[in-house]
Amino acid sequence: MISNDYRYDFERRWRKRLNMAPRWPASNALFVKVTHRFPTPNRYGWELRAATGLPVEESRVQFASWEEASQAGKLALNQFSHQDT
Repeated sequence: MISNDYRYDFERRWRKRLNMAPRWPASNALFVKVTHRFPTPNRYGWELRAATGLPVEESRVQFASWEEASQAGKLALNQFSHQDT
């Protein structure tokens, strides 16, 4: 049987977490990952990712080459980092 003190403490901790603003990774902790998941001819995209977790941002456009996707991802990373300041 779970004590009432434990339940109260559990609820208090989760209410505190739910009321916190989301913590986004610092822009310098992000990197560009080129993805290869679309059908030809434009099969590449990019993602801005932190070391762990889901992508923070993804490309909405598909690219014909890895190099194009990489360059576009680097530009997006630069814009994203200037958006934080």
